[in-house]
Amino acid sequence: MKKSFLFAVVCWLLSTSVQAQYTWCVSIQGKIKLKHVEENREGNLVLLSQEELNKSAFFHINFNRSDTAMRRTILVNDSAGSGMQNWEEVKKQWKIPTRELKNLIDKGGELSFYYTEIPRDINKAMVVKVRPVHLCTVKRAMK
Repeated sequence: MKKSFLFAVVCWLLSTSVQAQYTWCVSIQGKIKLKHVEENREGNLVLLSQEELNKSAFFHINFNRSDTAMRRTILVNDSAGSGMQNWEEVKKQWKIPTRELKNLIDKGGELSFYYTEIPRDINKAMVVKVRPVHLCTVKRAMK
């Protein structure tokens, strides 16, 4: 009885620590689009002009911290919710060239960026429930 209670408490602690919210900033070419935001599907909208997408620059997502005990993955879904691409082993800063971002927008329309984190320790990873956290939605700005 004590072992099952202890196991339940450990699982709960692990799941709450994994779901701890970070904040992040989103920028393109040094211009900040979102600053110190948390998960907010409606509010975390980034509109990019055709000029911004055509320039030789980078789209950045900077997390406020990086936990070395966790493995972070960034995922991007198209407007239909289908996974388009993912990047593993993401540290504190992640970037993608604007021409690659433009290609993804051309294929998928509206892009939704998410991240997941899972413990590097295999024993902890087996008992943790992981959910994607919405970072931002990227759309092409209409003229």
